[in-house]
Amino acid sequence: MNWILIGLAIVVGALLPIQGALNAKLGTSMPHPMQATLVSYIGGLLACLIFLTLIRANYPDFKKIFSVDWHLYCGGFLGAVFVSAMLYLMPRIGIANMLAAAIVGQLVMSIFIDHFGFFGVFSVRLGASRIIGVILLIGGLYFIQRK
Repeated sequence: MNWILIGLAIVVGALLPIQGALNAKLGTSMPHPMQATLVSYIGGLLACLIFLTLIRANYPDFKKIFSVDWHLYCGGFLGAVFVSAMLYLMPRIGIANMLAAAIVGQLVMSIFIDHFGFFGVFSVRLGASRIIGVILLIGGLYFIQRK
C-alpha cells in the first residue's frame, strides 16, 4: 500500500469538514438549500476552470460533453444531493455528527460496491475484517453523536 497516497487521502478528507462548515453557513444565508448548492457548485466550476488553466489543459468541448453516457452525469446529481443534505443537516445536527454518519454510509456502500465490483471497480471481497471495521465505525458514530 502506498502510504503517501493514504496520507494525501487523509489530508483531502480533512477538507470535508471545512467545506461542510462553509456550506452550512451558506445554507443558512440563502432562502433554499438548492440555491446554496448552486452557489457552491459555481465555486467548484470556477475552481475547475482555474485549475485547468493553470495546468494548461484543454477545456472539454461541447461535443465531448454531450457525448458522455447519460448515467455518468449521475455523479454530479448525487454530489448535489450530498451537498444539499449537508447544507440542511449540518446546522441541525452538527458537523461531526453529519460527517460521521455520512462516512458510515459511504463506507458501507463502498464495501458493497467493492464486493460485487459494480461500476467496473476493482473487486475486493467482503471479509471478516471489513465487517468488523463497519461495526466499529457504527460504534464510533454512536459515541460521536452521544451527548
